[in-house]
Amino acid sequence: MLKELLKLIPSEEVYKDAAQPALRQLGESLGKVVKAARFILAPLEYLAAQHDRWERYLEKISKNVNEADMVEGHPQIVIPTLEGLSYAQEDTIISELFINLLSRAIDKTKQDLAHPAFPKIIQQLSSDEATVLYYLKKKAYKIREQADFDHSKHLFCNKRLILEEFPVSHLMFPQHIWLYMDHLHSLNLAGTWQVGNQETITDKETNDQIGIYINSERRLTVFGHLFSKACVPDTFPGL
Repeated sequence: MLKELLKLIPSEEVYKDAAQPALRQLGESLGKVVKAARFILAPLEYLAAQHDRWERYLEKISKNVNEADMVEGHPQIVIPTLEGLSYAQEDTIISELFINLLSRAIDKTKQDLAHPAFPKIIQQLSSDEATVLYYLKKKAYKIREQADFDHSKHLFCNKRLILEEFPVSHLMFPQHIWLYMDHLHSLNLAGTWQVGNQETITDKETNDQIGIYINSERRLTVFGHLFSKACVPDTFPGL
């Protein structure tokens, strides 16, 4: 009878076999947890890897602000600025814009320069557009265009640029200067505006009008001047 009862008790191998599905399921669950944790914590790991870079940023900011003038920055400005800076390449004019804005945000003597719209504006700028603002902060630049007059159609045509004071050679894509100015105008930062009236070009022999000269100026808007004071550096390596 005892022998028969002993046969009913599962052996050690049976316990191992029975445990396999449970262990397998537990292993799969733990694997999913680890994988989920890896994806969720990836941004934190990225920030940790960028620790040295953030230290250099903070060092720059601390040099820009007197310790006695440091105050808590408004989250509406600081948080999106930090977000933008985290994606910006180090030692570029774009990162410099973010750093300067953070410096203004925590400086009680210059907080009035830090507008809540500035972080999102910087995020929309290309490197070339930031360079354009860098030069426009210093002065306005004249341009001069010429257009021919078509008497048969009674309209001006063949408009072309004959003078460009802006230093386009400092841009990566100088051929896009008009595109950059249009975008900066949409952001209410800068634009190109006609100065004075158009100048008539006449034929010396017949005295008929054969074209016009158009004088314009590339310059900052009022809002652009505020943005430049808050964000655009006075000097930058290579510019």
